[in-house]
Amino acid sequence: MKSKLLVILMSLLISINFAFAHGDEHSEKKKDHSSHSGHDSMEKKDDMIKGNLVGLTCFVKHASKGPSHKDCFKECAEKGLPIGILTKDNKIYQISGEGHGDLKETNKKFLKYAEEEVMAKGKVFTSNGMNMIVVKGIKKVN
Repeated sequence: MKSKLLVILMSLLISINFAFAHGDEHSEKKKDHSSHSGHDSMEKKDDMIKGNLVGLTCFVKHASKGPSHKDCFKECAEKGLPIGILTKDNKIYQISGEGHGDLKETNKKFLKYAEEEVMAKGKVFTSNGMNMIVVKGIKKVN
């Protein structure tokens, strides 16, 4: 009887120890993930991104960009379709509004820079291979 009780007690202790070890590992992953969520990381430093301001739907689907694509860029941006900055090393940074802001409103600020070379300053977020920037300032690069 004592040996059965000892086996049960040892099994229980091992299970509890495993559960706590697994729980700590999970909470570390949660902490790691939350730092990239965009909700808690608004305290990070601003980055500078230089590249061509493109309409992402047309660029990704049809490789459309450049001066001949300005009117289409503006039409898509006004509808709230995503826009972004394409860097020389072919990275794309989708432009996002603050929080969960409406892209129609966010995009209005960038219409005059359609398909132009720009320098943007803002908070950059990266997750699962995707880059996003909340732009605080932007200027045309000559």
